[in-house]
Amino acid sequence: MKTWTLCGILFMDIIVTQVLGDRIVSDANKNEAQLYKDLFTNYTNAIMPLKNETGSVTVRLGLSLYSIIEMDEIRERLDVSAVLFELWTDERLEWDPSRYGNIKTLRVPASVVWRPDVVLYNGMGDERTFNDQSVGIYNGIILWIPAMRLQATCEGNLLRFPFDKQTCKFNFGSWTYHGNELNLTYLGGNALEAYKLSEFVASGNDWKLLEYTADILVLHYPCCSEPYHTMVFTVVLERKPMYYIHVYILPAVILSLLIPFQLFLPPESRERLTVGSILIISNIMMIFKLQEILPIQHVTLPLLGIFYSLNLIWSFLSLIATICVLNVHNRGPRRGRVPDIIRWVFLRSLKRIVCLGNDNYYPLSSTDCVSMKGLENPVLSSSTDGQKAKETNNGYKLEADVEDLNRQLHILTARARTNEVKEEMLGEWRQVSLVLDRVLFFLFMLTILIYTVVLLG
Repeated sequence: MKTWTLCGILFMDIIVTQVLGDRIVSDANKNEAQLYKDLFTNYTNAIMPLKNETGSVTVRLGLSLYSIIEMDEIRERLDVSAVLFELWTDERLEWDPSRYGNIKTLRVPASVVWRPDVVLYNGMGDERTFNDQSVGIYNGIILWIPAMRLQATCEGNLLRFPFDKQTCKFNFGSWTYHGNELNLTYLGGNALEAYKLSEFVASGNDWKLLEYTADILVLHYPCCSEPYHTMVFTVVLERKPMYYIHVYILPAVILSLLIPFQLFLPPESRERLTVGSILIISNIMMIFKLQEILPIQHVTLPLLGIFYSLNLIWSFLSLIATICVLNVHNRGPRRGRVPDIIRWVFLRSLKRIVCLGNDNYYPLSSTDCVSMKGLENPVLSSSTDGQKAKETNNGYKLEADVEDLNRQLHILTARARTNEVKEEMLGEWRQVSLVLDRVLFFLFMLTILIYTVVLLG
C-alpha cells in the first residue's frame, strides 16, 4: 500500500506539471533548477543503472485497466485503455534534500532518464501512449506512468457463443534484457496490489468482467542460458448475451420449429414446397449472418453454427419428405389400390399411434378393383344385350322394355359403384399420405427438440 501511495503522489504531481506547462523559474525553484543541473550534467540515459557488472535493475510493474474499448472476435484482438506503472531505482539520481531546499520530488521529461524497455509481447500494432512525457523522481526512485491504449491478441473460444467466456492476457517483458539484468516484480509486493481495476468502467460494453489475475513467468529459451521474465496480466470476460439472443438465437429457434410444422399443411396444398424453399433460404442467410462475427480460420465451430447447419440439413430433408408425401398422395390414379402391407402398417397401426383416429373401414377386394374395367363401355353392353333380347323375345315388346330398363338401371348402378371404388381407392392413398405426414411431423419435431436442447440448452 505504501508503494501505491507513493505512486499516487507522484502521479498527481506529474498531472499538475503537465497541466501547468513550463513553469517560470523563480527564487522558489532555483533549488530545483540547480538540482536538475547537478543530476543530469554527467548523466546519460543510454546506460543501464547497474550497481556493478553482476547486478540487476528491479522494475516493479503494475497495471490499471480503465475500460474495454473493443473485443474484436474476427481479428481475435482485445482493445483496452489502461495505465502502466513502472517503478525502479536509479542511484545516479539520488540527492541530499537538505542541500536543495528540502526538495524530495523532481519531475523531468521522460526522455532524459533511462527507462526499462518493457513492451507488450502479444501486442497487435503500435502501442498508443497518451501520457508519457514526464517521470517522477523521488530521491533515486523513478516512477513512470504512461496512459496507454493496448491491443493484445486474444484467441477466443466461441464454442458456447453467445454464452461464452473469453480469457485474454497481456504479456509484458523486457525486449533486450534478460532476467539477470532486469528483474520484473510486482508493484506493491504482490499480484493483487499490482493489478488494479478500481476505476474500471464496464458500462456501455458487451462484456462483463469476471476475474483478473497477475503472474510472473520465468522462461528459458534454447538459444540462451539466461532466464527471461514475463509478467502476465490475465482478464476473464463474460459476454452479455441479450442482444445476441434476439438477433441470432430466437430467429434460429423459430425457423427450426417451422420445419416440422410445415408438414401440418394438407398434402394437396401447393404452398408446402414454397414454405420448404423459404426455410432453406432463411437458414442459409442465418449462417451468413453468423459468419460476420466469427474468425475466418477459426478452429472451433460454435455450437450455434452447428445448430444452424442442422437446421439447414433438416430443412432440406423436410423438403424431400414433402415431395415424397405428395407423390404418395397422387399415387392412386397411376398405381391402383394400396398394397395390403402398406394398408396394415399405415391405416391399421400407425393411424392410431399418430392420433388420427381409428376408422372402422373395410377395404375393397381385388375382385372389386379389377371388375371396374368391365363397365367402361356400357353402350356396347347394352346393344349386345338388346340384340339378344330381340332375338329371344321378338314378340314381347313390353317385356323387352322392362328388361331394357333393368339393364339401364344396372349400368347406372355399376357406374356409381365404379366411381365409388375409384374414390375409395384414392381416399386410401390420401389416408396413407396423411398418416405418413403425421409420422414425419413427430419424427422431425422430436429430432429438432433433441438437438436444440443439446446445443442451446
